Amino acid sequence: MKKETTLTVPRENARHGSIILPVNSYHCFVPETYTELALHWHEEMEITLVRKGTSDYKVGKSIFRTEEGDMLLIPPYCVHSASEIPGETMLTDSLVFHLDYLGAKSQDISAVRYIRPMAEGHYQMPERIKAGDPGYVEIKDTFLRSLDFFLNKPPFFEIGLKAELLNVILLLFKNGYVRESIEDRNAAENRQQIKAVLQYISEHYREKIKVSDLAQLAGFSESYLMSLFRQYVGMSCIQYIIHFRIQEAARALEETSGSIAVIALDHGFDNISYFNLQFRKHFGMTPREFRKKQARYYSLNTPATQLTDSPIP
Repeated sequence: MKKETTLTVPRENARHGSIILPVNSYHCFVPETYTELALHWHEEMEITLVRKGTSDYKVGKSIFRTEEGDMLLIPPYCVHSASEIPGETMLTDSLVFHLDYLGAKSQDISAVRYIRPMAEGHYQMPERIKAGDPGYVEIKDTFLRSLDFFLNKPPFFEIGLKAELLNVILLLFKNGYVRESIEDRNAAENRQQIKAVLQYISEHYREKIKVSDLAQLAGFSESYLMSLFRQYVGMSCIQYIIHFRIQEAARALEETSGSIAVIALDHGFDNISYFNLQFRKHFGMTPREFRKKQARYYSLNTPATQLTDSPIP
């Protein structure tokens, strides 16, 4: 495998908003919205308010359990994931917005000093702000006003939305939550190489993937890649490949009527027994049970006129 001179940065497939308004909101109720949000990242900044309940989150290198009232801060290019806690629920509201909307590409001093470095990943911030932390109430209220502008779209909402989001950024700086990254050049390059490896896996997970190929792509020895990968992702290369394949297979089980055996083969598993074993480890149930559960939830939450036959193999 030839090493690319310019490595593609992996990003989430979903588009958050539009070209003229690169902002979107997400109202999630776990476990109905998702049981596991696979490891991913995007160019946009994300702010999430935990309204009720709790869930397990991974943001960058931090792994934590959310609490009601937490405000989660996910800067551009930050790898993150979430998963339900069995028996627990969580209600959240999120805004995902591109910092270009706030003038990251402008030549004025506020963009050059603050917005653009944040958009390019040169600033660090905590993974969450908790009730009682400095500026928490003001930051939360400003976020909620931003959310209200986006959802209700009153007259001139575009101006109000931009103003409130800029005010959120201002409050993060004023309260000391944003600081210049102390990451050195080697660490920054390592992070980019790991992102390239994640991108490769997302594009080739249906094929056989060797750690030696990933190491060659990144320009590292196998042992160094394995150590670095675990440091940044929180699991080994092989564990992540299996994790990614299972997540995509679960999506196929939910969205298609293909047989379980075909879906397993199509997602990189040439042994159905091994696929079933790994699926149960991830979801606590067999693929067949997972499909039935999803079909049952769909039938209970979809008007009868919208239902179509979807046979279970």
